[in-house]
Amino acid sequence: MRDALRKADFKSVRGSFKYNHNHLPIQDFYLQEVVKDSSGEFTMKDLGVIVRNGPDSYADKCNMKW
Repeated sequence: MRDALRKADFKSVRGSFKYNHNHLPIQDFYLQEVVKDSSGEFTMKDLGVIVRNGPDSYADKCNMKW
């Protein structure tokens, strides 16, 4: 299973996807806003990518290595 995770590198709904050495995903993060559309219904408005290829904030403190 770990060998398969190491090789993970694919396109997901959030952009490219792969795992870091601490086994958490490296992925894009998007900013969205809840707005009313023209019919008065609430919907999500995509404001763009705010982090590209963002690793876990504590990855550098993790002792796990591939």
